[in-house]
Amino acid sequence: MKYTEKQEYAWRHVLTNNAYRNILFDGGARSGKTKVLIDYIFARAFQFPGAKQLVARKHRVRAKNSVWNDTIKKYISQHPEMKGRLFHVVDSELKIYFANGSEIQVVGLDNAERVERIRGTEYCTIYLNEATELTFQTMNEVVTRLSQRVYDSAGREAVPKLLLDCNPRGPRHWLYSVGVKQVDPETEEPLPGAHLWKRVHWSAYDNKENLSAETIEILENLPETQKQRMLYGKWVSSEGQVYADFDESVHVVKPFAVPADWTRVRAIDFGFTNPFVCLWGALDHDGRLYIYRELYERGVLTSVHAETIKRLSSGERYLTTVADHDAEERAELNKNGVPTEAAKKNVQLGIQEVQKRLKERRIFFFPSCKRLLSEIDSYTWLPATEERNAKEEPRKLDDHAMDAMRYMVMAVGDEWEKSIKNKLRRCFK
Repeated sequence: MKYTEKQEYAWRHVLTNNAYRNILFDGGARSGKTKVLIDYIFARAFQFPGAKQLVARKHRVRAKNSVWNDTIKKYISQHPEMKGRLFHVVDSELKIYFANGSEIQVVGLDNAERVERIRGTEYCTIYLNEATELTFQTMNEVVTRLSQRVYDSAGREAVPKLLLDCNPRGPRHWLYSVGVKQVDPETEEPLPGAHLWKRVHWSAYDNKENLSAETIEILENLPETQKQRMLYGKWVSSEGQVYADFDESVHVVKPFAVPADWTRVRAIDFGFTNPFVCLWGALDHDGRLYIYRELYERGVLTSVHAETIKRLSSGERYLTTVADHDAEERAELNKNGVPTEAAKKNVQLGIQEVQKRLKERRIFFFPSCKRLLSEIDSYTWLPATEERNAKEEPRKLDDHAMDAMRYMVMAVGDEWEKSIKNKLRRCFK
C-alpha cells in the first residue's frame, strides 16, 4: 500500500529524524498512524541487530486484537518472502524473532508478571499504543527501560525512541499536556527535554485515499464529540458529561491562603491498584466549598498515605474526614492518626448535590487539583438502554476523585450543616 502524504511526512521528517526521541501521533481513527509506526519498528529491528522493540497497550486482549492481528500480521502478510527467512513469528507469545537477533514483543500492561519482565529488560524502541489509556506514571516507568545500546552495520548507535499514538480525549488529559502543550501535567512547568518531543496530528481525511466512502460517512455521522475526536482528531471535552455545568473560567479559582476560621473537611476514596484519593476542602462563612488540595496515588500502603495526609494537613484543623466504607482501611488510617467517618455513598444523590453546587456557584477548585479536574472533564453518563434511562448511571472509569468529591459534598450538605456549630464547639474547645 502506497504511503499517503501525511505518512510520507511522518516517516521522512519525524520518525527517521534523530533529533526527536519522543514522538506522539495523535488524531482520528483510521488515519494511518499505526501502520507507519509498525513499519518503522520493523525497520529498526532490521537496521540494528539485537534491537529489542516493545509494543505495549493497557490491555493485552486489545493489544492482540488491534496491534498484533490488525497491523503486525498485515505487515507480515504483505512481505511473505521475509517470514521464516528473516524472522519467525510466535503467535502464542505475541513475539517476532529476527535472524539478526532483534525482537518485537507485543504486551498488555494489565498483568503484574508481564510488567515485572518489562522492568528487567532494556529496549531500543518502545511504542505505547492508545497511550491515553495509560497513566502518566506508567509512561514514566516504562520509559526508564529505554536504555538498550545497539549499532547498525556502519557502527552508528541507535537513538532510543519512545513512540506514542492515540485517539484524543479531553484537553485535560495528561498526554495532551505532555505531547501537545509540552508541559508537566502536574506542575504546568515546561517539560524537561521538550525539544526532544515531536507531535504529528492526524485526521481521518489524511488517509482518505485508503478508506471507503462508507467508512468516511460513518465517521462523519458520529455524535458531535466523537466526530471531533475520531474524524478530525481534536482534543475536546466529553459528550454526556455528568457535570455539564462545570465551567473552568468560573469554578477554577486562583489559589489563596484558606482562612483559619473556615470549616475544613477531608474526603477519602481508598485504592491500591486503583488510585487512593484524598481531597481537602474548606467552607467559607456563606457555605461555599473550596477544594484546595488533592492526594492521588497508586501502589502505596494506607499507613504511608496516613503520614502524607498528616504532613500535608500540618497546622490545619478538620471538622471531619469522611471515607469509603472499607472498615479495614479506615481502621488502618485511625491507627495511624487519621480518624474517619463513614461517607454517604448514594451515587445519584451525591451527583445531584454536586450538580446543584456547580449550578449555584457554591463549589470551587484550586488549579493544583489536576487529577480531580481531569476526571470532571471525562466523567460521563452511560448511554441509555432498554434497561437503563439516560443520565441514570455514570461510567465507572477514572472516577476515584469523583467519588471522593461526592463524599465531601454529601458531608457538607444542608442536613449535615445543621450540626456544624455543635461539632465546631467539640472540635475547637
